Formats: sequence, structure tokens, C-alpha cells
Amino acid sequence: MSAAVRVLPEPGDSTAAAHRVAPGIVGLDAAERPITVDQTNISVVVGEAVVVKWLQPPVASPSGTVTMLRHLGAAGFAEMPAFHGTVTDDMVRAMVTAFIPGALDGWDWFVDELTDGLDLGSLDAPLASAGAVGALAARMHLAFATPTDVIAEPVAVASVSDEHAYGIALLDNALACTVGPEGQRLAARSGQIRAAIDALASVGEVPVQHVHGDLHVGQILRSDSVMVVNDFDGDPVAAPDGRHRRRSAMVDLAALIQSVDHVGRIVATRRPEHRSATLGFITAAVERVEHGYRAVRPAQPDDAVLLRALRTIQELHEFVYAAQSLPRWMYVPDAALTAMFPEADL
Repeated sequence: MSAAVRVLPEPGDSTAAAHRVAPGIVGLDAAERPITVDQTNISVVVGEAVVVKWLQPPVASPSGTVTMLRHLGAAGFAEMPAFHGTVTDDMVRAMVTAFIPGALDGWDWFVDELTDGLDLGSLDAPLASAGAVGALAARMHLAFATPTDVIAEPVAVASVSDEHAYGIALLDNALACTVGPEGQRLAARSGQIRAAIDALASVGEVPVQHVHGDLHVGQILRSDSVMVVNDFDGDPVAAPDGRHRRRSAMVDLAALIQSVDHVGRIVATRRPEHRSATLGFITAAVERVEHGYRAVRPAQPDDAVLLRALRTIQELHEFVYAAQSLPRWMYVPDAALTAMFPEADL
């Protein structure tokens, strides 16, 4: 199957779209500038006021992402860029959201904050941020779980058999495609990793709800002291019709925790003189994320088992991604999973 053709907007298309959706905010003479980071979709800032995200490819209406944004808005969740509307004909072509001036994503602001803290000899600020992102995720989940006119019954109960099957398949894939010392370390722990994932088979039905589906620090934008969650396009590895399916909220928490761990792995590599302190930060920060989350949303009976298994699955996803697409990233899941399972199988 050939790759989808990217449909690039012509100059002026984004301004026209923004004006059509938000005429009180954007004029027809507003300037455009592209967001140049690598991403699946094409985003353009218009008038330094809104972002027009051209979907690649366009999606059928109603869009799952639009439904999620409208539901969160109806539930009173304001810690995301304001949603203004869509450009739609027979398909949803683009979405228009508020632009947040000066905002950086967590792969920038969190890495910088940790690096600065290490240089200054204090980890108070990055540890506080770890707790803050955990609390933010919990508030988002509470909003997802709130009945609205958009989604009247947002919470159900279901088996996690699909998460279990995906995790086992991912382990087999990671073992097959990871080579060298990293592959040897992964294979040496495969029994423990499989057991952690197999624990999902002993869990009965659990609460499930709509979730972010791709929650990591890169989705947490910060401008000054304000944090917001961005990009509600859902699970990027799922088929389009499954990207917004109900799942355990622990899917998001697991991914967020591991991304905070990854911030530490990045800094430990860039600043080897601070390696010991950075590894200490990782341990403390993982606890802070979960503590921040639990302060807002208390644990459910099976959350501990779910969280360990799903954190493991998240790292296996990183192994496969590194092996297939970004080999220079391999050191991150290698270090993270080895830390989770420090002893090799006997």
C-alpha cells in the first residue's frame, strides 16, 4: 500500500480557514508561519492567535478527536488549547485551536529545567514539575470521565485482554528486531517482562474510559508557569477507528511516567558529569508523577498491576520504534527497561 499523499496548504489557505472558523479572532490579512517540527499533520500559526492543523489525511466526520475536544470542553476542562472549530466539507480537513505564545513542549522545557537544576545543585523545580504533570493528567481523566451532552456515558467496564495480547506481541517483535548488547539485555530479562505483561491476564474487568492515548511530556506545553495538554489525536499505533476507544486510564499514566523517566535518560547522556544525580532524579520523579496523580484521583484496586504491565509495554514500544525508525533512541528504552528489571533471568 502506498503512503498517503500529503496535501500541502497553499499560501493564504490557513488564514482563510482560521478567519472562517474564528472571524472574531483572525482577520483576512493575518500572517501565516508554519510549525516546522516533524509531525504527521501540517500545522500553521495564523496571526499569532490560532493554529490551523491540516489533517494528513483528512478524516471522516464526526472526527474522534473533535468529539474528545468538545467533550472535554463541555466537562469544563480548560487546561488545553481552546478549540475553535473545524474546516469540514465531506471530510474534516483541518482543526483550529488557540495558539499559546512562548509555549514549549516537555522535550524542551522539562529537559532544560532538569539540566538547569543539576547545574544549580537543586532538583526542587523539576521534581515539582513531575508532580504537576501527574496532577494535570488526573484532572484530564476526571474530565474525560464526566458525563456531558457530547458523551453521556463516558465510563464503562471491560477486560484488558487486548492490552495483554498487544503487549505479548510487542515483546516478541522487540526481541526479533533488537540486536547487539541492547538485544542481549532485553532477551536476558524476557521472562520477567513476559510475566509482568501476563499479570494482565489475571485482572478482571476494570473501569475504562476515553483517554488521551499518546500522553507524554512532549504533549505537555508550558508557557511561563502554565501547563496545558495538547494533541488529542489518540493512540498513534491503532487503526483510525480504534484511536479513541475506551481504555484504562493507566495507559496514559504509564506512558507519562515513562516519558518523565526518558527526560532523565536524555539528560544523563548529555551531561554525564551529573549521571548519578540524574538517576536519583528519575527514581524520585517517577514517584512524584504518580503521587501528583493520586492526590487528584485515588487508585483503583487493580491499578498497581495495570501500571507495571503498561509501563513495561510502553518501553517495548520504544524498543521497536528505535529498532525500526530511530536507532539513536535505543539507549533510552534500554536503560529504562533495564532499570525496571535490574536482574537478568536465571
